[in-house]
Amino acid sequence: MEDSRAVTVCVLSFSGPRVGNVRFKERLEWLRLKVLRVVNVHDVVARSPGFVFNEKMPRMVLKMAEGLPWSYSHVGVELALDHKSSPFLKQNTNDPVCAHNLEALLHLVDGYHGRGHRFILSSGRDPALVNKACDFLKDHYMVPPYWRQDENKGMIRNKDGRWIQPERPNLDDHPPDMHHHLTQLGLLSDKY
Repeated sequence: MEDSRAVTVCVLSFSGPRVGNVRFKERLEWLRLKVLRVVNVHDVVARSPGFVFNEKMPRMVLKMAEGLPWSYSHVGVELALDHKSSPFLKQNTNDPVCAHNLEALLHLVDGYHGRGHRFILSSGRDPALVNKACDFLKDHYMVPPYWRQDENKGMIRNKDGRWIQPERPNLDDHPPDMHHHLTQLGLLSDKY
């Protein structure tokens, strides 16, 4: 294909595992494919497979191991983010799934302004989205964990599009038409 007709291919990978060996990496580089890998440094999926032989090994060792089935290499440029830099997220969690959560990763991208810079959300993206499928937001934000289920655990969108818990009526109060029915059932006297 002529250069004037070449199609630019770009890949944005979020917490993806290693997918190929050294030959795969070299082929992508030869084709000049642009790959950006966005990862949470605490995510084990982004470091697997390839715990033994991976792109961090000396090139000579990788060449010798390239035919082995357990030799994997990342491709492209890595944007390494750390959930511990976010003031919204729990620093230590026993759930490794939290580090592999796409909503958390999008939250980290939203607040990232470069290495060594302060974490500041910039797009208006709602931090409550992080807890849709995990328990990763700090408790004082009062967003229930795993809320994206049937009825979203009562969460609704407000006029600004943010997910919130609505005001709830007092459970001791009855609707105005209820008094008549409770009296007929003998649960209330006519005096009240």
